[in-house]
Amino acid sequence: MTSSRSRTRDSKRRRRKLNKRGKLALFILLIAVCCIIIWIGKNHQNEEPAKSAPAAEDGSDKNKKNQVQKKKEMKKKNQDQLATADDNKNISNYLQSIGFSGTAMIVKDGKIVTNKGFGYADREHKITNNPETTYFVGSSQKALIATAVLQLEEKGLLRTSDPVAAYIEGFPNGKQITLKNLLTHTSGIRGHIEAEGAITPDDLIKDIENQGIKRQPGIWDYQDSNYSVLAYIVAKVSGESYEHYITNHIFKPAGMTYAGFYKTFQKQPYPAVGYKLDKGGNLVTPHILDLSQLYGAGDIYMSAYDMYKFDQALVDGTLYSKASFEKMFTSGSSSTYGMGFYVDPGSYSNHGVMPGYNILNSFSRSGNKFVILFSNIQNNTKLGQVNNKMYQFLNQEEAPDSQAAKTNG
Repeated sequence: MTSSRSRTRDSKRRRRKLNKRGKLALFILLIAVCCIIIWIGKNHQNEEPAKSAPAAEDGSDKNKKNQVQKKKEMKKKNQDQLATADDNKNISNYLQSIGFSGTAMIVKDGKIVTNKGFGYADREHKITNNPETTYFVGSSQKALIATAVLQLEEKGLLRTSDPVAAYIEGFPNGKQITLKNLLTHTSGIRGHIEAEGAITPDDLIKDIENQGIKRQPGIWDYQDSNYSVLAYIVAKVSGESYEHYITNHIFKPAGMTYAGFYKTFQKQPYPAVGYKLDKGGNLVTPHILDLSQLYGAGDIYMSAYDMYKFDQALVDGTLYSKASFEKMFTSGSSSTYGMGFYVDPGSYSNHGVMPGYNILNSFSRSGNKFVILFSNIQNNTKLGQVNNKMYQFLNQEEAPDSQAAKTNG
Protein backbone atom coordinates (compact mmCIF):
# COMPACT_ATOMS: atom_id res chain seq x y z
CA MET A 1 0.00 0.00 0.00
CA THR A 2 2.81 2.33 0.92
CA SER A 3 4.58 1.46 -2.26
CA SER A 4 1.50 2.26 -4.32
CA ARG A 5 1.12 5.68 -2.76
CA SER A 6 4.80 6.39 -3.29
CA ARG A 7 4.49 5.54 -6.96
CA THR A 8 1.45 7.82 -7.24
CA ARG A 9 3.36 10.74 -5.70
CA ASP A 10 6.32 10.14 -8.02
CA SER A 11 3.98 10.07 -10.97
CA LYS A 12 2.42 13.37 -9.97
CA ARG A 13 5.84 14.97 -9.50
CA ARG A 14 6.92 13.78 -12.97
CA ARG A 15 3.75 15.19 -14.49
CA ARG A 16 4.30 18.53 -12.74
CA LYS A 17 7.88 18.62 -13.97
CA LEU A 18 6.74 17.79 -17.51
CA ASN A 19 4.07 20.50 -17.31
CA LYS A 20 6.66 23.00 -16.12
CA ARG A 21 9.05 21.99 -18.90
CA GLY A 22 6.24 22.16 -21.44
CA LYS A 23 5.22 25.60 -20.27
CA LEU A 24 8.84 26.74 -20.35
CA ALA A 25 9.30 25.38 -23.84
CA LEU A 26 6.09 27.03 -24.95
CA PHE A 27 7.22 30.28 -23.36
CA ILE A 28 10.58 30.07 -25.13
CA LEU A 29 8.82 29.23 -28.38
CA LEU A 30 6.52 32.25 -27.98
CA ILE A 31 9.51 34.52 -27.32
CA ALA A 32 11.26 33.12 -30.37
CA VAL A 33 8.16 33.70 -32.51
CA CYS A 34 7.88 37.27 -31.21
CA CYS A 35 11.54 37.90 -31.95
CA ILE A 36 11.11 36.54 -35.45
CA ILE A 37 8.04 38.74 -36.04
CA ILE A 38 9.87 41.84 -34.75
CA TRP A 39 12.90 41.00 -36.90
CA ILE A 40 10.73 40.52 -40.00
CA GLY A 41 8.98 43.83 -39.30
CA LYS A 42 12.24 45.72 -38.96
CA ASN A 43 13.67 44.04 -41.99
CA HIS A 44 10.54 44.94 -43.97
CA GLN A 45 10.87 48.58 -42.94
CA ASN A 46 14.49 48.62 -43.98
CA GLU A 47 13.61 47.05 -47.29
CA GLU A 48 10.93 49.65 -48.12
CA PRO A 49 13.36 52.42 -49.10
CA ALA A 50 15.39 49.88 -50.99
CA LYS A 51 12.28 48.95 -52.95
CA SER A 52 11.28 52.57 -53.55
CA ALA A 53 14.83 53.68 -54.34
CA PRO A 54 14.87 52.03 -57.77
CA ALA A 55 11.56 53.74 -58.56
CA ALA A 56 12.99 57.12 -57.51
CA GLU A 57 16.13 56.40 -59.48
CA ASP A 58 14.06 55.42 -62.49
CA GLY A 59 12.09 58.67 -62.17
CA SER A 60 15.28 60.69 -61.88
CA ASP A 61 16.73 58.94 -64.89
CA LYS A 62 13.50 59.56 -66.74
CA ASN A 63 13.59 63.27 -65.85
CA LYS A 64 17.22 63.49 -66.96
CA LYS A 65 16.37 61.75 -70.21
CA ASN A 66 13.45 64.14 -70.75
CA GLN A 67 15.68 67.13 -70.10
CA VAL A 68 18.33 65.86 -72.49
CA GLN A 69 15.65 65.18 -75.09
CA LYS A 70 14.20 68.67 -74.67
CA LYS A 71 17.65 70.22 -75.06
CA LYS A 72 18.18 68.18 -78.21
CA GLU A 73 14.82 69.29 -79.56
CA MET A 74 15.54 72.94 -78.73
CA LYS A 75 18.96 72.68 -80.34
CA LYS A 76 17.44 71.07 -83.44
CA LYS A 77 14.71 73.72 -83.54
CA ASN A 78 17.32 76.46 -83.28
CA GLN A 79 19.43 74.82 -85.96
CA ASP A 80 16.36 74.62 -88.17
CA GLN A 81 15.70 78.32 -87.60
CA LEU A 82 19.30 79.21 -88.36
CA ALA A 83 19.76 76.83 -91.27
CA THR A 84 21.23 78.41 -94.36
CA ALA A 85 18.55 79.84 -96.64
CA ASP A 86 19.36 80.82 -100.21
CA ASP A 87 16.05 81.19 -102.06
CA ASN A 88 17.02 84.18 -104.19
CA LYS A 89 20.10 83.43 -106.27
CA ASN A 90 20.22 87.01 -107.55
CA ILE A 91 20.90 88.16 -103.99
CA SER A 92 23.59 85.60 -103.16
CA ASN A 93 25.28 85.96 -106.57
CA TYR A 94 25.38 89.73 -106.15
CA LEU A 95 26.84 89.55 -102.64
CA GLN A 96 29.50 87.13 -103.81
CA SER A 97 30.33 89.32 -106.79
CA ILE A 98 31.06 92.37 -104.62
CA GLY A 99 33.20 90.38 -102.17
CA PHE A 100 30.77 90.69 -99.26
CA SER A 101 32.17 89.02 -96.16
CA GLY A 102 29.65 88.39 -93.40
CA THR A 103 26.09 87.19 -92.94
CA ALA A 104 23.03 88.38 -94.86
CA MET A 105 19.61 87.93 -93.24
CA ILE A 106 16.77 88.90 -95.57
CA VAL A 107 13.09 88.26 -94.87
CA LYS A 108 9.99 88.96 -96.93
CA ASP A 109 6.40 88.44 -95.76
CA GLY A 110 7.54 86.32 -92.84
CA LYS A 111 9.63 84.00 -95.02
CA ILE A 112 13.41 83.88 -94.75
CA VAL A 113 14.69 84.54 -98.26
CA THR A 114 18.39 84.64 -97.40
CA ASN A 115 20.18 83.61 -94.23
CA LYS A 116 23.65 82.84 -95.40
CA GLY A 117 27.29 83.40 -94.57
CA PHE A 118 29.77 84.74 -97.12
CA GLY A 119 33.56 84.72 -96.86
CA TYR A 120 35.60 83.92 -93.78
CA ALA A 121 34.83 84.61 -90.14
CA ASP A 122 38.44 83.70 -89.38
CA ARG A 123 40.81 83.82 -92.33
CA GLU A 124 43.78 82.39 -90.47
CA HIS A 125 41.90 79.22 -89.50
CA LYS A 126 39.70 79.12 -92.61
CA ILE A 127 36.43 79.29 -90.65
CA THR A 128 33.62 80.54 -92.86
CA ASN A 129 30.82 82.90 -91.89
CA ASN A 130 27.44 81.24 -91.32
CA PRO A 131 23.98 82.10 -89.92
CA GLU A 132 25.23 81.64 -86.35
CA THR A 133 28.30 83.88 -86.68
CA THR A 134 28.34 86.70 -84.15
CA TYR A 135 29.53 90.27 -84.81
CA PHE A 136 29.95 93.44 -82.81
CA VAL A 137 27.10 95.69 -83.94
CA GLY A 138 28.45 99.08 -82.88
CA SER A 139 25.95 101.93 -82.96
CA SER A 140 23.13 99.68 -84.16
CA GLN A 141 22.76 98.69 -80.50
CA LYS A 142 21.52 102.19 -79.67
CA ALA A 143 18.08 100.96 -80.76
CA LEU A 144 18.18 98.48 -77.87
CA ILE A 145 19.02 101.22 -75.36
CA ALA A 146 16.20 103.38 -76.75
CA THR A 147 13.84 100.42 -76.38
CA ALA A 148 14.87 100.00 -72.75
CA VAL A 149 14.15 103.69 -72.05
CA LEU A 150 10.71 103.46 -73.65
CA GLN A 151 9.93 100.31 -71.68
CA LEU A 152 10.78 102.10 -68.43
CA GLU A 153 8.61 105.01 -69.48
CA GLU A 154 5.68 102.64 -69.97
CA LYS A 155 6.28 101.34 -66.44
CA GLY A 156 6.12 104.89 -65.09
CA LEU A 157 9.73 104.85 -63.90
CA LEU A 158 10.82 107.76 -66.09
CA ARG A 159 9.62 110.11 -68.82
CA THR A 160 11.50 110.95 -72.00
CA SER A 161 10.58 114.59 -71.35
CA ASP A 162 12.41 114.54 -67.99
CA PRO A 163 15.63 116.54 -67.60
CA VAL A 164 18.84 114.56 -67.12
CA ALA A 165 19.34 116.36 -63.81
CA ALA A 166 16.41 114.36 -62.40
CA TYR A 167 18.59 111.23 -62.62
CA ILE A 168 22.20 112.50 -62.54
CA GLU A 169 22.67 115.37 -60.14
CA GLY A 170 25.20 117.93 -61.29
CA PHE A 171 25.18 116.86 -64.94
CA PRO A 172 26.28 119.84 -67.09
CA ASN A 173 23.24 121.72 -68.41
CA GLY A 174 21.27 118.85 -66.94
CA LYS A 175 18.16 120.92 -66.25
CA GLN A 176 17.84 121.85 -69.94
CA ILE A 177 18.89 118.55 -71.55
CA THR A 178 16.05 116.01 -71.62
CA LEU A 179 16.21 112.27 -72.10
CA LYS A 180 14.65 112.85 -75.52
CA ASN A 181 17.60 115.08 -76.42
CA LEU A 182 19.92 112.22 -75.57
CA LEU A 183 17.80 109.75 -77.55
CA THR A 184 17.76 111.96 -80.67
CA HIS A 185 21.40 113.18 -80.43
CA THR A 186 20.35 116.79 -79.84
CA SER A 187 21.77 117.19 -76.30
CA GLY A 188 24.71 119.46 -77.15
CA ILE A 189 27.20 117.54 -74.96
CA ARG A 190 30.84 117.12 -76.01
CA GLY A 191 31.06 113.50 -74.96
CA HIS A 192 33.56 111.03 -73.55
CA ILE A 193 37.11 110.93 -74.88
CA GLU A 194 37.97 107.26 -75.37
CA ALA A 195 41.24 106.00 -73.93
CA GLU A 196 43.13 102.73 -73.53
CA GLY A 197 42.19 100.33 -70.78
CA ALA A 198 38.99 99.57 -68.91
CA ILE A 199 36.73 102.19 -67.38
CA THR A 200 33.81 101.91 -64.97
CA PRO A 201 30.40 103.37 -65.86
CA ASP A 202 30.74 105.87 -63.00
CA ASP A 203 34.11 107.11 -64.25
CA LEU A 204 32.84 107.26 -67.84
CA ILE A 205 29.92 109.46 -66.77
CA LYS A 206 32.30 111.67 -64.77
CA ASP A 207 34.41 112.16 -67.90
CA ILE A 208 31.31 113.12 -69.90
CA GLU A 209 30.44 115.63 -67.19
CA ASN A 210 33.99 117.00 -67.20
CA GLN A 211 33.92 117.48 -70.98
CA GLY A 212 30.91 119.79 -70.62
CA ILE A 213 28.69 121.01 -73.46
CA LYS A 214 29.20 122.46 -76.94
CA ARG A 215 25.88 124.24 -77.22
CA GLN A 216 22.34 124.38 -75.94
CA PRO A 217 20.15 121.38 -76.77
CA GLY A 218 18.12 121.16 -79.97
CA ILE A 219 20.71 120.80 -82.75
CA TRP A 220 21.63 117.42 -84.22
CA ASP A 221 25.12 116.31 -83.19
CA TYR A 222 25.77 112.58 -83.15
CA GLN A 223 27.60 111.49 -79.98
CA ASP A 224 28.02 107.95 -78.65
CA SER A 225 28.03 109.41 -75.15
CA ASN A 226 24.35 110.31 -75.42
CA TYR A 227 23.58 106.61 -75.25
CA SER A 228 26.19 105.90 -72.59
CA VAL A 229 24.31 108.35 -70.36
CA LEU A 230 21.02 106.65 -71.24
CA ALA A 231 22.42 103.20 -70.41
CA TYR A 232 23.59 104.57 -67.07
CA ILE A 233 20.09 105.94 -66.36
CA VAL A 234 18.48 102.63 -67.37
CA ALA A 235 20.59 100.87 -64.74
CA LYS A 236 19.89 103.49 -62.11
CA VAL A 237 16.13 103.58 -62.64
CA SER A 238 15.56 99.83 -63.11
CA GLY A 239 17.72 98.73 -60.20
CA GLU A 240 19.49 96.23 -62.48
CA SER A 241 22.84 96.53 -64.16
CA TYR A 242 22.51 97.78 -67.72
CA GLU A 243 23.69 94.37 -69.01
CA HIS A 244 21.16 92.46 -66.91
CA TYR A 245 18.34 94.76 -67.91
CA ILE A 246 19.02 94.37 -71.65
CA THR A 247 19.38 90.60 -71.25
CA ASN A 248 16.21 90.14 -69.21
CA HIS A 249 13.93 92.61 -70.94
CA ILE A 250 15.13 92.60 -74.56
CA PHE A 251 17.33 89.61 -75.45
CA LYS A 252 15.15 87.01 -73.74
CA PRO A 253 11.64 88.18 -74.71
CA ALA A 254 12.75 88.79 -78.30
CA GLY A 255 14.35 85.33 -78.50
CA MET A 256 17.86 86.61 -79.25
CA THR A 257 19.87 83.41 -78.75
CA TYR A 258 23.41 84.53 -79.60
CA ALA A 259 23.30 88.13 -78.32
CA GLY A 260 25.49 89.28 -75.46
CA PHE A 261 28.10 91.68 -74.15
CA TYR A 262 31.73 91.97 -75.17
CA LYS A 263 33.24 89.99 -72.29
CA THR A 264 31.59 86.77 -73.53
CA PHE A 265 32.15 87.34 -77.26
CA GLN A 266 34.94 84.79 -77.60
CA LYS A 267 32.82 82.14 -75.85
CA GLN A 268 30.35 82.10 -78.73
CA PRO A 269 30.43 79.18 -81.21
CA TYR A 270 31.40 81.37 -84.18
CA PRO A 271 32.80 84.80 -83.21
CA ALA A 272 33.83 86.73 -86.30
CA VAL A 273 37.32 88.17 -86.43
CA GLY A 274 37.14 91.78 -87.62
CA TYR A 275 39.20 92.97 -90.60
CA LYS A 276 39.98 96.21 -92.37
CA LEU A 277 41.56 97.07 -95.70
CA ASP A 278 44.78 99.02 -95.18
CA LYS A 279 46.13 101.57 -97.64
CA GLY A 280 47.85 98.82 -99.59
CA GLY A 281 44.61 96.86 -99.98
CA ASN A 282 45.64 94.20 -97.48
CA LEU A 283 43.26 92.84 -94.88
CA VAL A 284 44.46 93.49 -91.33
CA THR A 285 42.83 93.07 -87.93
CA PRO A 286 42.51 96.54 -86.39
CA HIS A 287 43.02 97.28 -82.73
CA ILE A 288 39.86 97.57 -80.62
CA LEU A 289 39.84 99.56 -77.41
CA ASP A 290 38.51 97.95 -74.25
CA LEU A 291 34.79 98.05 -74.98
CA SER A 292 33.94 99.34 -71.52
CA GLN A 293 34.88 102.63 -73.22
CA LEU A 294 31.75 102.19 -75.36
CA TYR A 295 29.36 101.42 -72.52
CA GLY A 296 25.84 101.45 -73.97
CA ALA A 297 27.08 102.53 -77.39
CA GLY A 298 29.17 99.68 -78.87
CA ASP A 299 29.64 96.83 -76.39
CA ILE A 300 27.02 94.37 -77.71
CA TYR A 301 27.42 91.50 -80.17
CA MET A 302 24.84 89.29 -81.85
CA SER A 303 24.08 87.27 -84.98
CA ALA A 304 22.20 88.69 -87.96
CA TYR A 305 19.29 86.43 -87.02
CA ASP A 306 19.25 87.97 -83.53
CA MET A 307 18.95 91.43 -85.05
CA TYR A 308 16.01 90.23 -87.12
CA LYS A 309 14.36 88.86 -83.97
CA PHE A 310 14.83 92.24 -82.29
CA ASP A 311 13.35 94.16 -85.24
CA GLN A 312 10.45 91.73 -85.43
CA ALA A 313 9.77 92.15 -81.69
CA LEU A 314 9.53 95.92 -82.23
CA VAL A 315 7.10 95.51 -85.10
CA ASP A 316 4.83 92.94 -83.45
CA GLY A 317 4.68 94.67 -80.06
CA THR A 318 6.56 92.08 -78.05
CA LEU A 319 8.88 94.64 -76.47
CA TYR A 320 6.64 97.69 -76.07
CA SER A 321 3.38 99.35 -77.07
CA LYS A 322 2.35 100.86 -80.37
CA ALA A 323 2.59 104.32 -78.81
CA SER A 324 6.25 103.69 -77.97
CA PHE A 325 6.85 102.41 -81.50
CA GLU A 326 5.46 105.65 -82.92
CA LYS A 327 7.63 107.69 -80.57
CA MET A 328 10.75 105.73 -81.47
CA PHE A 329 10.20 106.08 -85.22
CA THR A 330 9.48 109.80 -85.32
CA SER A 331 12.32 112.05 -86.50
CA GLY A 332 13.83 114.15 -83.74
CA SER A 333 15.69 116.54 -86.02
CA SER A 334 16.42 117.35 -89.66
CA SER A 335 18.78 114.35 -89.68
CA THR A 336 15.70 112.03 -89.73
CA TYR A 337 17.14 110.19 -86.69
CA GLY A 338 14.40 109.12 -84.32
CA MET A 339 15.44 107.01 -81.32
CA GLY A 340 18.03 104.46 -82.40
CA PHE A 341 16.82 104.42 -86.02
CA TYR A 342 16.85 106.73 -89.02
CA VAL A 343 13.36 107.30 -90.36
CA ASP A 344 13.69 106.98 -94.13
CA PRO A 345 10.85 107.46 -96.66
CA GLY A 346 10.30 103.72 -97.21
CA SER A 347 12.13 102.08 -94.31
CA TYR A 348 13.73 102.38 -90.90
CA SER A 349 17.45 101.74 -90.56
CA ASN A 350 20.49 102.02 -88.36
CA HIS A 351 24.17 101.60 -89.01
CA GLY A 352 27.06 100.44 -86.85
CA VAL A 353 30.77 100.63 -87.60
CA MET A 354 33.44 99.19 -85.31
CA PRO A 355 37.12 98.47 -85.94
CA GLY A 356 36.75 95.44 -88.21
CA TYR A 357 32.94 95.39 -88.41
CA ASN A 358 30.27 97.06 -90.55
CA ILE A 359 26.57 96.61 -89.74
CA LEU A 360 23.42 97.76 -91.51
CA ASN A 361 19.99 96.93 -90.13
CA SER A 362 16.85 97.89 -92.02
CA PHE A 363 13.17 97.02 -92.34
CA SER A 364 10.34 98.43 -94.41
CA ARG A 365 7.72 100.71 -92.90
CA SER A 366 5.12 98.08 -93.66
CA GLY A 367 7.11 95.59 -91.58
CA ASN A 368 7.04 92.94 -94.29
CA LYS A 369 10.66 93.23 -95.47
CA PHE A 370 13.83 93.00 -93.39
CA VAL A 371 17.35 93.49 -94.77
CA ILE A 372 20.15 92.85 -92.28
CA LEU A 373 23.77 92.88 -93.40
CA PHE A 374 26.54 92.02 -90.94
CA SER A 375 30.06 92.29 -92.31
CA ASN A 376 33.39 91.52 -90.65
CA ILE A 377 35.31 93.72 -93.05
CA GLN A 378 34.99 97.34 -91.99
CA ASN A 379 35.50 99.15 -95.26
CA ASN A 380 35.34 96.98 -98.38
CA THR A 381 31.68 97.60 -99.30
CA LYS A 382 29.24 100.49 -98.97
CA LEU A 383 26.44 98.77 -97.16
CA GLY A 384 23.94 101.57 -97.84
CA GLN A 385 24.16 100.84 -101.55
CA VAL A 386 24.05 97.10 -100.94
CA ASN A 387 20.96 97.55 -98.77
CA ASN A 388 19.17 99.42 -101.57
CA LYS A 389 20.12 96.66 -103.99
CA MET A 390 18.58 94.04 -101.68
CA TYR A 391 15.27 95.90 -101.68
CA GLN A 392 15.39 96.06 -105.47
CA PHE A 393 15.75 92.29 -105.67
CA LEU A 394 12.84 91.82 -103.26
CA ASN A 395 10.67 94.22 -105.25
CA GLN A 396 11.51 92.36 -108.46
CA GLU A 397 10.10 89.22 -106.85
CA GLU A 398 6.79 91.01 -106.31
CA ALA A 399 6.27 92.16 -109.88
CA PRO A 400 8.79 90.62 -112.32
CA ASP A 401 6.66 91.45 -115.37
CA SER A 402 6.25 95.11 -114.55
CA GLN A 403 9.92 95.40 -113.59
CA ALA A 404 10.94 93.86 -116.92
CA ALA A 405 8.64 96.29 -118.73
CA LYS A 406 10.33 99.21 -116.95
CA THR A 407 13.76 97.88 -117.85
CA ASN A 408 12.84 97.36 -121.49
CA GLY A 409 11.08 100.68 -121.68
